[in-house]
Amino acid sequence: MGLRRLSAGLLALILLTGCGKKTGSLLPQGGEAEVDQEEARAELEVQLGLLSGELTQEEYQAALDLWLTLKPIRDQRLEQGEWEKSDYEQRLWGRLADLLDQYTVTYLGGDAQGFGYQSPPEQTLAVYTISAGGALTPREGQTFPSGGWSEEQLLALWEDMTGILPEGAFDDFDRLTFFTDGPGETVAWVWMTDQEGARWEIALDPEDAGDRAYFVETVLHEYAHYLTLNDTQADYTQEQTLDTYNEYGMVTRPGSYLDDFYQTFWTGYLDQCLACDDTYNFFLRFYDDFIDAYASTDPSEDICESFTYFVLRPRDPYAYQDVWSQKLDFFYSYPELVEFRTAVRGNLGLARGDSYESGYDSGAEAA
Repeated sequence: MGLRRLSAGLLALILLTGCGKKTGSLLPQGGEAEVDQEEARAELEVQLGLLSGELTQEEYQAALDLWLTLKPIRDQRLEQGEWEKSDYEQRLWGRLADLLDQYTVTYLGGDAQGFGYQSPPEQTLAVYTISAGGALTPREGQTFPSGGWSEEQLLALWEDMTGILPEGAFDDFDRLTFFTDGPGETVAWVWMTDQEGARWEIALDPEDAGDRAYFVETVLHEYAHYLTLNDTQADYTQEQTLDTYNEYGMVTRPGSYLDDFYQTFWTGYLDQCLACDDTYNFFLRFYDDFIDAYASTDPSEDICESFTYFVLRPRDPYAYQDVWSQKLDFFYSYPELVEFRTAVRGNLGLARGDSYESGYDSGAEAA
């Protein structure tokens, strides 16, 4: 999980100049159509990310032709206030993502195979009901050892989890699940246990808990999903909107952490990201925007990865210089999150300037 340098925030203003193989000579001359072309080119530069200035004229023109087909369809949908894309628009976004992936493999060291997640089946090891105060009640009929793990080992992980977070952090959780899909795959996940997002479950694979620093990062990442998606932050409905950040069946509320984060950092290229079958090459195109590769999955994962490092790293006085670092600084605008950070760092014994991270890089997923 390396640091990311160089802001991409000025793409629409400065990348039109390009570098290397110039594409500026393609600009049309005169006429009303030039205004539309200029707008389209500025938007395409945002879509290109670090590919800007790397393409041949023919490659750039292929991307522009596709964008000029896609843009009016997207614009008309947005003008009509429609959130869901037509099948045709979806296919065009997919074609654009595929084309940019090809260019990324050529110019940015991309990989046609992407991340290569396998998502093997999960085996449930143990399930507990979480009572008031964090007490656990095992599922009736549960036996140990399960999957080679004793109950004492699993309960020690729960004690560690509760010791990392502030007191009462799991008050809205009513179920704890231990599972495994083998090392280096899905590490953990959280999910609602009701329809409103008021009650939650957390699950953890003990196979991936051997590196304690990575375990700490995982706990914080998953807890951030709860912080950003609970019933005070989002509504679970099929009535989607263009006003705030949406996922299918979920609409963030105005002023929520996730919508504020989306409006600040993601509006320029969300649709491209969603069209990618695998976001590894998307990550390479916007390498300077993300704290690590997994953050590029979507805004929900990005905010959770960024929150994790907001908690575990000292504040960067030069955060304004880099998009990925601006994302970590974003959370200081919320006093309650700063208070959360202070409590966790105290629990971990971190001094003001200390950084707590593992550098673990298994390619594993955190749901």
